[in-house]
Amino acid sequence: MITIKAKTPGKAWLKACKTVTEKGKHIKDDDVLLKEVIDLFLEIEQAAEKDSIIKKHGDKKIIKWMIEENFYGSKSVLNWGYCYGLRLRNYLGINQIDKVIEKLNKKPESKSATIVTMDPKVDFSGHMPCIVALDFKIREGKLLATAFFRSQDVGKKMYADILALGKIQKEVAEKTRTKPGKLKIFISSAYIYETEFNKVKELLKNVN
Repeated sequence: MITIKAKTPGKAWLKACKTVTEKGKHIKDDDVLLKEVIDLFLEIEQAAEKDSIIKKHGDKKIIKWMIEENFYGSKSVLNWGYCYGLRLRNYLGINQIDKVIEKLNKKPESKSATIVTMDPKVDFSGHMPCIVALDFKIREGKLLATAFFRSQDVGKKMYADILALGKIQKEVAEKTRTKPGKLKIFISSAYIYETEFNKVKELLKNVN
C-alpha cells in the first residue's frame, strides 16, 4: 500500500497524480487504456472547500456537478439509476447522514457510525458506486472521516470527490458539535485514463 499525507485537498490530489503517473501500471478497462495503482491511502489534514490549487487547476463544472447534483442531489445522475445524495439521504427511505449524526450525539465514542452506498440488488448489473462506504468517528474532540473507494478517477475527478466528502464531514461535525479532523481515503484502484495522461503531466509540470 502507498500512503500519501497532505495538508490540503489540492496537495493530496497532486501527490496522487504524481504517484499514479510514476508508479502506475498500464491496464485496460474494456478497450480503454489507463494507469493504475493498487491500494492507495490518502490522509488529508483539512478537506476544506476552499483550496488555491483546485481553484486554479480544477474544473469548476465538475466540482459543481459533483457536489450539487451527485453528493447533495436528490435525482438520478447519468445512467446510474441513483446519485450519492439518494444513497446517503434516502436509501430505502433512510437518511443515513441523519442516522450517523444521531448515533454520534447519543454515543460520541461509537465505532459504528458507518454509511454504505451499495445496493447489491441492482449495482452488480448496473453502475456500482465508486465510494462503497463512509465512516465517522469522534476522537479527542474531532470528527474523523474515512471513505473506502473501490476505484477512483484520480486525474479527472479526485479533487471534486475530496471537496464533496469534506463538505459532508463539515456538516456532520457541526451537527455533532465537533471540529473536522482528518479525512482519510482508501482507494483499492487509483487510476488515470489515457485521455488524461498529457493533461496530468502538464498539471504536475506547471504546479511543481
